[in-house]
Amino acid sequence: MIVPLIHGLGCSKDSFKDVWKFPEYEKYTVLAFDLLGFGNSSKPKDFSYTVEEHVEICKLAIEELNLERIHLVGHSMGGAIGLLLAEKIGGKVISFTNLEGNLVGEDCTLSREAIRYSLEDFETRAFQALKSKVSGTKELLGPTIMSQRLLYKWLSKSAPYAFYKSSESLVNWSDSGKLLRMFIDLDISKHYIFGELNRNSAVVRLLAPVPKTQISSSGHFMMVDNPQEFYRRLFRILSVE
Repeated sequence: MIVPLIHGLGCSKDSFKDVWKFPEYEKYTVLAFDLLGFGNSSKPKDFSYTVEEHVEICKLAIEELNLERIHLVGHSMGGAIGLLLAEKIGGKVISFTNLEGNLVGEDCTLSREAIRYSLEDFETRAFQALKSKVSGTKELLGPTIMSQRLLYKWLSKSAPYAFYKSSESLVNWSDSGKLLRMFIDLDISKHYIFGELNRNSAVVRLLAPVPKTQISSSGHFMMVDNPQEFYRRLFRILSVE
């Protein structure tokens, strides 16, 4: 069975670097990769960077590798990508685990901040200001300084153009209400994981019919803030499918 791990906006596959420390995952083929425009992937200016196009690239990779029996896992923007991907590849997907993935407008923080600017302003000055804000805003991310340091590092490997265009699309999808309806109606096994700091968020209440797991002492980056609990809980979720 395959476990693709899809990272969030401005992040990289290193969001999930601790998974390799847990021997229980040896029963799975774990696949972590950088989305176009982020991490070590190519950053072409002629790619749209919409959520839909990120989905298409993931779909092509799955088809090229001939992957079947997939447990999709997506964090933040990767949750939105994973949700649309689950709809596209249908019978290949056994389950979908959403790690505080974008579902409603309130889920947009850095993405909404980005699109306050024109593309030109964002590329020339606002992206650097956003990185500086991240490095000094503990409340935005979680209870550990590690979350801040890592996100700053990942943002530094992100193309400003890719970040901006992905943000535009992500905000549009989140504000539409479609992602929330799709997730609730998704006709496969599904689960929502959230950090303890976000236990009172509106989306947690809106997901009353969906199985949920809270990770203690963590925020949006629960797999960084508390990897021991996160990966053991995720393993238990995957194991019952």
